[in-house]
Amino acid sequence: MDIEIYKEAIASADMAFNNDNYEGAVKWYDKALEQAPTDEYALSKAGAALISLSRFDEAFSYFQRALDANPDNGDNVFNMANAYFFSGDIPKAMEYYSQAETKKCSDDVAARIYYQMALMCTINQDYQAALVNYQKYEDADKTGTAALDKELLSEKVQLYIKVDDYDNAIKCASQWVNLAPSDFSAYMIYFNLLMAGNRFEAAKKVLDDAEKYAVKDEAGKFAADISRANFYVTAAGSDLDTAGDFEQKAYDLMSELIVSPNGAPDDKNELVLSLAELCIKMNKIDEAIDLMKMVTEKPEAAAPAAPAANADGSVDPAEIDAMLQADLTAIDSKIANGELDESIGELATVNYDENGQPVREYPEGVFDDMPKGFDPEKFGMPSPEKMAELEQAAAAANAADFKARVNFMLLSCYSAKDDFEKALEYARIVKNDKNNMYYSFFGRYAEAFAIRQLALKGQGFTKEDADRKYEQELAFFRSEMLKGNDNASYSLIFRTRMYAECGKFSKAQELAEIMPPEDSAAVLEYIEQCRSEQAKS
Repeated sequence: MDIEIYKEAIASADMAFNNDNYEGAVKWYDKALEQAPTDEYALSKAGAALISLSRFDEAFSYFQRALDANPDNGDNVFNMANAYFFSGDIPKAMEYYSQAETKKCSDDVAARIYYQMALMCTINQDYQAALVNYQKYEDADKTGTAALDKELLSEKVQLYIKVDDYDNAIKCASQWVNLAPSDFSAYMIYFNLLMAGNRFEAAKKVLDDAEKYAVKDEAGKFAADISRANFYVTAAGSDLDTAGDFEQKAYDLMSELIVSPNGAPDDKNELVLSLAELCIKMNKIDEAIDLMKMVTEKPEAAAPAAPAANADGSVDPAEIDAMLQADLTAIDSKIANGELDESIGELATVNYDENGQPVREYPEGVFDDMPKGFDPEKFGMPSPEKMAELEQAAAAANAADFKARVNFMLLSCYSAKDDFEKALEYARIVKNDKNNMYYSFFGRYAEAFAIRQLALKGQGFTKEDADRKYEQELAFFRSEMLKGNDNASYSLIFRTRMYAECGKFSKAQELAEIMPPEDSAAVLEYIEQCRSEQAKS
């Protein structure tokens, strides 16, 4: 071997590799290998360069040569595992990572094995296993840098959230903030976790610290102020709201932010929607309606409010009454055999695609450190072109969702104002929402309720029209409830309310008894309200 030629080839190859010139790097590593055909360093680096070029078959040959040269070197096995991982062959990658774990590896590789295993567990949506492997990675890391890795802490926060371990999510978020005291996003994640746990005092301190140590510009100040407004709304009425003025503080702050020059249009729209929701809570209904007009054009006019007499699908009231006991029996049976949770509607869900295959979700940033030649499509991820299409579709869906929320808000406003003509108009828009079943069901219920109220006032509908509409919707909600899917709880609540509004209090109470305690308490209160109102009339 000519050592000088070898050393010059390795130096040139490494320089090309570090400059992302992988073609050149392979050529120079090959020159080094002409002098030392079994040199593990040159073989491994050439393979790594080929992976970055997505030339996996060639990379495998270099890594195999390294393995043949020294099969007991765990680093060589680890490199082969990486090649399979980047090519998208997860089972083979796991096989080789497991082999590498049993062999002598360099300290860095001994730790990175568990990092890669954690990554694969995340891809496979086994989030608890991913967390265990991340802990093994930290334990095996002799440098101690793994425990100080902000990106790793961020990933662990997301994993803990996925397994509903909010205590550990909060601990990781706290460490993240301490490691990155100027990282505004770390504060916001920590703040939101604390808010979700109603730990308002701690959340307020985190928000104060974010404004003091991490807010660097007007955009950050705007985002922090939105979080503070949300804090006031959520913490209103808590022990921290000693003066009882949190809602007013939120109202004042949101009103200022709406006219602020900062904030993207989408952020402003969300802010207006939040302020409208707050206005409804504060009984500022007209102001909420005005706010909705700020962010959207008037929705398309609904079909004229025609009497329900001509509608198809009438159901005999006696038939509906006879169905009740059968419903309760069917529900008891579904609970007994495990088809329904006892709290109705709280069903375990697994996401599958249209072919019945599990849908994989990839946390943000999972593939950030992959080589340039990494092909996301091998992992079932969209190509850059497809991602652009998906982003455009998502933007359109978000716009449609926002409009649906505005229409729902307007329906709520006009219902609160007892303006049932306008409520009916928006109910007929909302019930046609095909993307949000709660909105759709609420729209159906609100349409029937508005017709009933208009019939009582003699405005365009008769009592028979209203009764017929209630019969139709009771039958619809009964059918939906017995499907036992995620919409069952909505159907149950609306059906129970409608029985109470019809004066069938015993039937309403029977259905209320199979609801979760919180829902049951609210519905029972509504039943008594209906009973009292009907007794006066």
